[in-house]
Amino acid sequence: MMLSPNCTQVAMVTPACVTNWPRVTGDGNYGTMWGPSDVTKAKYTLDLTDGTINGEENLKFVSFNETLDAIDEKLLDFVHNNQLKILGRKNLSREEVAILQFRSVRPKYDKLSGQQVGKSIQLSTTKFAFDGMGGKYERFIGVCDSNGNIITGGNVTPGDVVAATIYANLVYCGVGGDKFGIHWGFEDVSVICQRSKLDIKHQVPVFATQQYDFTQEYCHADTVREFSNV
Repeated sequence: MMLSPNCTQVAMVTPACVTNWPRVTGDGNYGTMWGPSDVTKAKYTLDLTDGTINGEENLKFVSFNETLDAIDEKLLDFVHNNQLKILGRKNLSREEVAILQFRSVRPKYDKLSGQQVGKSIQLSTTKFAFDGMGGKYERFIGVCDSNGNIITGGNVTPGDVVAATIYANLVYCGVGGDKFGIHWGFEDVSVICQRSKLDIKHQVPVFATQQYDFTQEYCHADTVREFSNV
């Protein structure tokens, strides 16, 4: 996907975001519940969410979301103006066309309550790419440290805080009838902070508001055992 007149690729570096379902090494999503049964159709996947980092709201995701929304709005205008050619529909208002659009950043909902619990963008890149001569070659995703240095044997795990180089791969349409949207791919991933190195929660203030007559200080098992032997 390019921007005219200079055919500039639509690409960017994302801010640091929490990822929940990354598969950026090995065979990607091959062999998983949602993956293909043929490894040549496997994809590397990465989700970037607006999850809090060390208990703080990720404000940079907000501006990132606004940037992607602006791109989606441009696409919506184009499809609305060319709806007969693209969607095979006519006389739809902009609002009606908007209903058919898959936005780049999508809301996440709690399966039980149905309430929105956050936002995320789903990224994917095929494990095998066409080599231009009728064959395919295996593609690798570079896993880097925070300075961009490739980590040998590096991996991205759920809960890590990462940034990625992403690009608008193509505009798709016809999904589920006449739905359309932008497919976003990614090339390399920088692990800004591993989940195990994030701050650990030390207090839940809401419990401090509860008062009981039988309240006692917590004792570890070794201390309790020591008292029982006295």
